[in-house]
Amino acid sequence: MAGITQLATYFPRRRLERALIAKAWGSRAVPGSRTVAAIDEDALTMAVDAALACVGEGDPGRFDGLYFASTSAPYLEKQVASAIATAIDLSRDASVADLAGSTRAGLGAVRVACDAVRAGSLSHPLIVAADVRLAEPGSELESQLGDGAVCAALGRDDVIAELVSTASVAEEFTYLWRTDDQRYLQVADARFGNQYGVARDLPEAVGAALRRAELPPARVAKLCLAVPDPRAAADTAKRIGCDPKTQLEPPCEAGVLGTPDPLVLLSHALETAAPGDFVVVAAYGEGADALVFRATDALAARRPAPLAERLANGMAVPSYERWLRARGVLPADVAGETVPTYIEWKELKQDVRLYGSRCESCGLIQYPQALVCIGCQRRGCLTEHRLAKRGTVFTFTIDNLAPVAEHPMPMAVVDLDGGGRVYLQGTDCLEGDIAVGKRVQLTFRRLHEMGGKRNYFWKVRPA
Repeated sequence: MAGITQLATYFPRRRLERALIAKAWGSRAVPGSRTVAAIDEDALTMAVDAALACVGEGDPGRFDGLYFASTSAPYLEKQVASAIATAIDLSRDASVADLAGSTRAGLGAVRVACDAVRAGSLSHPLIVAADVRLAEPGSELESQLGDGAVCAALGRDDVIAELVSTASVAEEFTYLWRTDDQRYLQVADARFGNQYGVARDLPEAVGAALRRAELPPARVAKLCLAVPDPRAAADTAKRIGCDPKTQLEPPCEAGVLGTPDPLVLLSHALETAAPGDFVVVAAYGEGADALVFRATDALAARRPAPLAERLANGMAVPSYERWLRARGVLPADVAGETVPTYIEWKELKQDVRLYGSRCESCGLIQYPQALVCIGCQRRGCLTEHRLAKRGTVFTFTIDNLAPVAEHPMPMAVVDLDGGGRVYLQGTDCLEGDIAVGKRVQLTFRRLHEMGGKRNYFWKVRPA
């Protein structure tokens, strides 16, 4: 059987109260808050966090492929999947690809990867979907969107959700879009789009997938519909023949996430699914994709971490205007320096894959990589060593003078699990989050940007 073997989600820690948006524009407030990426986060960094959560502490070399899906990748011409694969230390011969253009690209990636597993060309690929989409300030979309990422591991063994059947519909229809020279997500007439796009294409795709699975709608345990409008989702569920109150998975409280939406909804459904339950996942965008999964006996031992746990301990954005500046909507002059390509290439394994040195003589692990052991002073006995992504704060300082957009900036010396000591910036921190003895986790973030070039490196956040 082919299907999903592991699922992990990631949400940025910051929360923007929708009431702050409404207050700024004098509009009506929608209840709740939405997840928003920090100034050093984008779709690439969130994808790395989700992938690391999915891979866990095991050997990343067991994964032989990575497909990245996003409508808001930080580069228009540069393969982001390769950057993610490098940061999580996949093998150089891993098969990678970027999928974009529609919020159903994540489900499309799952379908392509499952086909590859069934055909034998891949054995254990990863699917990562992440989005950080901007809506025009003051628009109705602005309070609806949310930022987040999800990663799914696929394979034939230890499957927790078997892929039973698939179906697709492809047809041109303009609903949500953004051209190559537009920064903000655009929306056409939402009511018309829901009635003649969503309500037509999604039931057709889901109906075809159910027929191929020989599954009546009444036997669907959970129906996960990734559409921007909850009312449209409920109407679509009725058209499919499902009860919106008992079978429809509710929308994620983080907001409308984009490409991660269908897999995030699937993750939430699998939190409580029983072995043998059928879960249907569908996404809309210039047509629709529908996938039917069956929960297996292995699910009980490897359920996805609860979304409520992933969304806990949020950090409120104090000001809507400050958030606009952090996202670059309002101008901000942040200093930085260009990192030459040859330096990136030379230090790739050390800085992106995060390898230090281990002394074969005394066993000391150190970072950055060196030729002479700082412990026993021996030369020529150091080998490459992959560092852990978690550790404990040894000491720290708070920098209020650094030329960065957000102050204060913690700087922490961290003793990593398994050996090695690193000195890194802190991020996503409230007062007291970085302190001696505190547990922290490494996260791949933007360090700075200069001359249109974005430089990424590791930082630490509360574990």
